[in-house]
Amino acid sequence: MQDVEMVDVAGTSSAPGSRTGPPRRTHPDPDTAGRRRRRWLAVGVAVAVALGVSEVVGRVTAVEPAVEVPAGMVAPVDGPPWARWRAPAARTDDVLAASGALVVVAVRDRRFEVVAHDERTGERLWSQDLGPVSGTQPLTGCPHDGADVGDLLLCVVEPPLDPRETWRRGTVAFPAPDDRWARVSAVLAATGEVVGTWRVHGRLIGVQRVGDDLVVLSVGADGRARVARYDGLTGDRLWWYRGSAPLRLREGIVSGAELRVSEEFVLVQGWAATVLDVDDGTELTSTPPATYALGSLGGSVFGTWTNGVGATVRDAEGRELFTARALFPVLAASDGEPSDVLVLDEGGALVGRSVADGRELWRLDTYRAARLRAGGHLLLLGVDGYQVADVRTGEVTWESPVRALMWWAPLTDGRTVLAPGRSGGGAPTLEARRLDDGHLEWSMPLEEGVRSVTAVGGHLVLRTRHELVVLG
Repeated sequence: MQDVEMVDVAGTSSAPGSRTGPPRRTHPDPDTAGRRRRRWLAVGVAVAVALGVSEVVGRVTAVEPAVEVPAGMVAPVDGPPWARWRAPAARTDDVLAASGALVVVAVRDRRFEVVAHDERTGERLWSQDLGPVSGTQPLTGCPHDGADVGDLLLCVVEPPLDPRETWRRGTVAFPAPDDRWARVSAVLAATGEVVGTWRVHGRLIGVQRVGDDLVVLSVGADGRARVARYDGLTGDRLWWYRGSAPLRLREGIVSGAELRVSEEFVLVQGWAATVLDVDDGTELTSTPPATYALGSLGGSVFGTWTNGVGATVRDAEGRELFTARALFPVLAASDGEPSDVLVLDEGGALVGRSVADGRELWRLDTYRAARLRAGGHLLLLGVDGYQVADVRTGEVTWESPVRALMWWAPLTDGRTVLAPGRSGGGAPTLEARRLDDGHLEWSMPLEEGVRSVTAVGGHLVLRTRHELVVLG
C-alpha cells in the first residue's frame, strides 16, 4: 500500500510552475476517457486470466456495449418497461453503474461492502469487503456522477481511529476536521479484484472522481485549501494546489466549504470561489473573500458570484466573457445543446444569453426551477408540476396536464419526459410524454412502496425502502 499526503510545502506558491502534472490541454481530448477505459479493460482481463477466473471474464465481457448516456439521463425507452430484476438495497445505499454491472455500495455492521450485479439479469457477480468504517463517515463511498464509471471502481474508506496511532487533534486555531487518513481501493468492475490500494492523509474535506483519477480537498493548518489530483490506481500525485483564501469552517464540520469537479474544471468553495483547470491545477480565477461566494460549472464555461459584485462568466481559459446578475441553474442532467445558449437563473426568472457576448436572448418569469436540458428543451420543475420550454426562445411549449405533487423528479431519455402521474383511480403511475409537444405515449402503474425513480448509468431504477428494481 502506498501512502500519499496532502502536504503544505514551505515557500511553495500556487503558480503553475510549482506543480508537476500533465501538460495543459487547450481543448479536451474526447478520446481520452475511452482510451483509459480500454486500458483498464485490458488490465482487468490480464489480472483475471492470471487468477484463473477466465469463465467470469468471458461472461462479463460478453455484455453488449452500453449506449453512451449523459449523467442523469436514461437510455432510450421505446415503450412501457417491465421489472427485469430486483436486489436488496436500503434507501441509504448508493448505486452506480460500471461496465455491465450495477454496483450497490453500503456500510453494513460498520464495514464497507460493495456488491456487483449483472446489469441484464441481476445475477450477483461478486462482493468485496473493503474494511471497517467508524460510524458515519462523509467521505466513505465510491465517487461517481451518475454516469457509467467504466472498468474501474475507486472506493474511499475512512477507517476507525487506531488508538496506537497519534493523531493531531485540536491543534489548529479554527474548527476543522481531525488530521487523519483514508484508504483508496481500485477495484475491477468485471471481477471485484482489488488492483491498487493507497492512502491519502490530511484534514480531509471532499473527494471527487474525474476519469480514473481522484481529486481530493483538504484544509491546512492555516485554514487554506489544499487540492490535489491523484492517479486512481497508484496514488501518484499529478498536481497540487494551495489556496490563497481560507475555507469556511464551523464546529469541526466543513459547512459551506465544497469541492465539485467537471470534465474541465475543479471548483473549491469557501469564503472565496476558486476554479482550477482539471488537467493541471492551474488557477483560472478566484473571487475576493466575501460573506457569500458561489461558483457554477458549465460544459465549457464557468461562473463565480459574490455579494456586492455579482456574477462573472468566463471561458475555459479563465477569460471574462460577460457579467450578469445570476448563475447557472443546478441541472440533474444536460446534453448541453444548443451549446451557444447559456441559461441563467435570476431567482424568479430564467434568462437565456448568448455564450459569445452575454446578449440577452429571452427572459421567462417563473417560480419553477430548471431541472433538465436535452434536445434543445429545458424542463422546469415545481412542487406541483413541470413545464417544458425551448432553450433558444424561452417559449413554454407545454406543461404537465394536472397539478399534483411531484414526489420524484422527472427524467428524460432525450426524446421523452418520464414523470410521475396518476391513474383514474388515483394510483401512482410512471408516464412518458414526448419532449417536443407533451403527447402522452404510454403510462404504467408503479408498484406499492416505490419511493423514487432514478437514472443510474442510463438504467431506469426504482427504489423502495429495502430494494432496487431495474426496469427494462
